Amino acid sequence: MRWILWFLLISVVWAEAAPHRPVRCVRDRKAQLASFETAITRFRHPQKGYTVDLVGAVHIGPKDYYDRLNREFSKYDAVLYELIADGSGGRPIPIAGAEGGADNPLAMVQHGLGNMLGLDFQLDYVDYSPKNFIHADISPAEFQKSQAQRHESFAQLFLRSLSSGADTSPEAEKELEQVNMMSVFSHPSLADRAHMRRFMALMFNNPEQMIELLEGPGGGTILSVRNQKALSVLGQELKRGRRKIAIFYGAAHMLDMEKRLVRDYGVQYKSQGWVPAWDLRLPTK
Repeated sequence: MRWILWFLLISVVWAEAAPHRPVRCVRDRKAQLASFETAITRFRHPQKGYTVDLVGAVHIGPKDYYDRLNREFSKYDAVLYELIADGSGGRPIPIAGAEGGADNPLAMVQHGLGNMLGLDFQLDYVDYSPKNFIHADISPAEFQKSQAQRHESFAQLFLRSLSSGADTSPEAEKELEQVNMMSVFSHPSLADRAHMRRFMALMFNNPEQMIELLEGPGGGTILSVRNQKALSVLGQELKRGRRKIAIFYGAAHMLDMEKRLVRDYGVQYKSQGWVPAWDLRLPTK
C-alpha cells in the first residue's frame, strides 16, 4: 500500500512540474482540424509580484497573427526577443524585407516555405522598433563558437530530420498524401497549401519531438544555449525594475524555457491564453 501512495505522490508532483503546451491544434465539432494556435503562458513570482509571459511564436504566419502579437507587446514593460545578431553596438532591429536577399539562404528558405503554405515571414510584420523591445539572444559569433565547442553542425540536424520520418503520425502522413508534390513548390493550389499547413501543424503539435530534432540528447546551441541567454537578460531587466515582462521566442523553445524559468526564478504558473496562427480548414469546393 505504501508504494502505491508514493507512486501517486510522485505522479502528482511530476504533473505539476510538467511544462505547459506552447502550441495546440484546435478541432471543430466534427473533430476536423480547424486552427493551429500558439500560447501566451503567464508566470508570477509569489513574493516579488512581477510577471513573466512566455510568448511562443511560429516564424511563418499570416499578417493578422503578427498584428495581434504587436498589440500584445505594447502591454509589457519589456519584450525580450529572439534574434541571432550582434548587439554589441546597440539593440539590433530587423528591417522588414532586409532578410530576404539572394545572399541569405535561411531567409530564402523561410520565404519559400511561406509561399508554399500561403503564409508570411515573421520579420516582415513584427514591429521590433518600440523601446520596450530588448535583444535577448546570442550573436552569430557566439552561435558558431558554441556549435564548435559542442561539435554540432547543421548536417547533424539534417540527418536527425531524415531519421525522424518514422515518427510521423498517420494523420500527418494522410495530409501529405493529399498534396500535389509536382506543383506545391512552384504553383501550389489552395488545397495543397491547406493540406501542407495541416501536415506541419500536426508535426509541430508534438513539441517534445521537435526538441529532440533540434537538439538531440543533452541539449545544444539552438535551444538550450539561447534560452540561457534569454533568461540572463531577464535577470538584468528585473534588476532594472521591470515588472511585466514578455519573452518572445519560437514555440519550440518554450518547454525548456519554462523549466528553467520556474527552477531559476521561483515563479509560479498563473494562466495561459491562445493566439490563432494558422487556419487549418480545407477550402470549400
